[in-house]
Amino acid sequence: MNFEITDIVIILVSFAACGYCFVLNRRLKALQNTKDGLGATIVAMTKSISVMSASTHETRLQVGDMVTRLSKMLDEATVACRRMEELKLALETSGKDSIDQAKSTQTELNMMMRIVLDQSKNRANEMMTLMQQARDLMGPKPMVPPSSAVDRPADAPIHLKAG
Repeated sequence: MNFEITDIVIILVSFAACGYCFVLNRRLKALQNTKDGLGATIVAMTKSISVMSASTHETRLQVGDMVTRLSKMLDEATVACRRMEELKLALETSGKDSIDQAKSTQTELNMMMRIVLDQSKNRANEMMTLMQQARDLMGPKPMVPPSSAVDRPADAPIHLKAG
């Protein structure tokens, strides 16, 4: 058996390739191991993806319900805002009317007070004039000693002499 150098090199390269294949085989088995290797990571990621998918689906359903409720609440709030604006305008109008009515009543009362005061002043002047005329008609007063006023009872009539 004659071996040439190329045959020996081919055999050595074949053994090296077999050894390398053996090492690669062990590494692939380690990666595919579902307990420690890449297989375990892939299984964990698959489970995480399914949980996330379910969670996303549930969240979408809840968000849809929330959007519906929020839409209803916004509609109700819009109606309430319109109602409040109407009430505000009504109150402002009512307030203006009340202020105008109060001003007009105050003006009317002021005019009535002036009339009453003028009438009272006129009556007081008339009474003063009548009192002056009565004094003039009675003439000068006689001097009455102070003791006579004390001797006279309080309910006794006073007799005035004219002229």
